[in-house]
Amino acid sequence: MNILNHILRILVGLVFIFSGLAKLFPIEPFEIVFVDLGVSNWLVAPFVARFIIAFEIALGLCIVFDVWIKNIIYKITLGSLAVFTAYLIYLLITKGNNIDCGCFGSFLALTPVESIIKNVILILILLLIKRRHHNYGLINWLVIPFLAIAFLTTFLLNRVGLQNASAIELNEVVDYTELPPLYQSDKKVDFTKGKKVVAYLSYGCSHCESAAHKLAYLTQEYDIDNLYIVLGSKHEKNIDVFLNKTKLDYPMIWMSGNDFFKYSGPKIPAFVYLEDGVLKKKWTGEFFKVEELEEVLKEK
Repeated sequence: MNILNHILRILVGLVFIFSGLAKLFPIEPFEIVFVDLGVSNWLVAPFVARFIIAFEIALGLCIVFDVWIKNIIYKITLGSLAVFTAYLIYLLITKGNNIDCGCFGSFLALTPVESIIKNVILILILLLIKRRHHNYGLINWLVIPFLAIAFLTTFLLNRVGLQNASAIELNEVVDYTELPPLYQSDKKVDFTKGKKVVAYLSYGCSHCESAAHKLAYLTQEYDIDNLYIVLGSKHEKNIDVFLNKTKLDYPMIWMSGNDFFKYSGPKIPAFVYLEDGVLKKKWTGEFFKVEELEEVLKEK
């Protein structure tokens, strides 16, 4: 019975550790959760996401090594599971059950109902297992190295940058007539008319994938009809891989050659804002200011 108690406790701790690490790559969907809930903006969300992940890993380490600090860790763990479950219920009510709740990042897809069941099981195990209360308080100080390990792991494995690189203001006429037609279509886009945004993303570029997750979120929030994706990929088979991974759903142009960089420039991802064929603004790099891009995408 004592062995079973240890196995169950370690299993719960490992679930917390795995859940934290799984959300690190890619971390963008988890960052977007806090923007979506309105508790953070694009600048602060990367820090909030990493703090929650580090906290989750630290709790897992404490549980695995039987460090409860006079039941403080125990109460925090139960409270965390209650908060996560409340969020899952909110997700279930607002978005239904046919979505991935993101509890295990991209490694394991769970619906809100499946994740609620998982949390209930974890709560029941925690309520049933016996917790060892150490006579010597020295072992409780292990929480400090556990916190250090968790935060260093989180912030070093997936470093955060300030999402505040503003657009370059320009006023240049550009010629996009040689761009290919929309993917799997003969329809050419007329970039000389109206307000349009073109996003240059490349398959295999982690920063482009990160940007794509943010663009996918924006299409859920707004009725966007002025954004076009230009995807650079040498092989057509990579297109579906990229789109399925990032959930992008915008009109897309595929470019397989080096001409892609003639349009995007050397630094990707790149975004350009056009008014009647005149390039007005350009954002480049992984830390583009999402709020600025969001504003021009909302314009009609």
